[in-house]
Amino acid sequence: MRIKINDQGLELTEQSSLAELLSAQNIDTTAIAVALNGKIMHRGHWQQTKLNDGDTITLVQAVAGG
Repeated sequence: MRIKINDQGLELTEQSSLAELLSAQNIDTTAIAVALNGKIMHRGHWQQTKLNDGDTITLVQAVAGG
């Protein structure tokens, strides 16, 4: 199964949840927003959201400033 994370292709050998993917990729999730196929995903739904072939994930890092 092929997906994209921030426009970078990634091959997965088995179906996984969004939370499992982020953990496997060692992505620090403390200050990010995640969009799946253009739709912002609530953090509480990451564990039950299963990924599918062709999905596109966009990670946005929160930035503090003034």
